[in-house]
Amino acid sequence: MSAGNPTASGSRGSRRQTRLAIVAVCLAFVAACASRPLPELLPVTSSPTGLVLPGKFVWIDLVSRDVTESKKFYGQLFGWTFQDGVRYVSILHEGTAIAGIVAAAHPEFGSEWVGNLSVADVDRAAAFMTRRGGSVERGPVDAPQRGRLALVRDPDEARVLLVRATGGDPPDVAPAVGRWLWRELWTHDVAAAVSLYSTLGGYEPEIIELDGQSYHVLKQGDRPRAGVLEAPPDVNPLWLPYVRVKDVAASAGLAESLGARIVLQDDRNAILVDPGGAPFGIQVWSGRTEATQ
Repeated sequence: MSAGNPTASGSRGSRRQTRLAIVAVCLAFVAACASRPLPELLPVTSSPTGLVLPGKFVWIDLVSRDVTESKKFYGQLFGWTFQDGVRYVSILHEGTAIAGIVAAAHPEFGSEWVGNLSVADVDRAAAFMTRRGGSVERGPVDAPQRGRLALVRDPDEARVLLVRATGGDPPDVAPAVGRWLWRELWTHDVAAAVSLYSTLGGYEPEIIELDGQSYHVLKQGDRPRAGVLEAPPDVNPLWLPYVRVKDVAASAGLAESLGARIVLQDDRNAILVDPGGAPFGIQVWSGRTEATQ
């Protein structure tokens, strides 16, 4: 794997050593959606594409304990702007929608970023997750603008939203600074997770060694889609999203001044917990290989 790949651009040694908890990922998304009608979720593209790219993370939503707090934090950190809708806030980067925010029904559950994974058939994918020991928390259900959805947990309790998008998936493009760069699964059973998601997403797994630690890359042909690594025992399994930044130290320092907690940091990566309790990562990327987004 080349040094320009998002998975290989920084040291992972501190991840093996850290035993700091990322903060428990609770029932935020379920609390926001399970007991009431779905919010008016945005489509994953601004205009129809007709593309279906199973295995690609096509969107992400923040379920927030405090929407005003989240808008202030991410607006100051990344320069994102926001457009309020009916029970749903669009997150924009330079005028383009890149994510959304929905208020948690029970703020005490904290905040959580929930990735949207494209699948060819949501009903079959949800049933497959159940057969493999996971569970379906809501759905499958139709959201008029977003598409067919199912909120699932894998056998290790990591959440992901399966989606067959109305109008198609966004094309693969190079991610700009301030946009989503990478997705990484932290799990307590790497072998089982790699097997499950390789089948679910149609991936070809590849193992690379980073600082003496095995790192699994889920690929489709030459295109990496996500990474998988072993979580410390006191870290709840989760799909961790990364935003591309120019300078990790500067961005991490700003995030901390805005109320975030730095879980770990090196010169090219940092893992943070926002003021609402949602974990996310930032990373410098050389851009010398094809992007995952």
